[in-house]
Amino acid sequence: MAKFGLSGLKQNLFPTWAVAACMILGLASGAWADEDAELAWKYHCVTCHGVTGAASSDRYPNINGQNAGYLVSRLNYFREGQEPGNQMNAQAVALSDEDIQRLAEYFSRQAN
Repeated sequence: MAKFGLSGLKQNLFPTWAVAACMILGLASGAWADEDAELAWKYHCVTCHGVTGAASSDRYPNINGQNAGYLVSRLNYFREGQEPGNQMNAQAVALSDEDIQRLAEYFSRQAN
């Protein structure tokens, strides 16, 4: 530790600060995940796909654990109305690019 300019009391406190920083970052990422789950509720994803992306019926696809890039491309496809008559068009039209990215990442992190 001395080679980094830390000595005495500072050396003793360094591990404590390092652990505290990791805990704070962990809490922040947990809060971000909670915000992504709230986003899924806001846009009604959970009505058909469930909270974790496991569909509530065989009529809807499971999206849990799906590749995030694939989910982004499908949500963009629906948002642009490229499949007339699909109920996802109405759901996706309100999504921003950021919403789509966050939803895709959230559902891709959920276990199959």
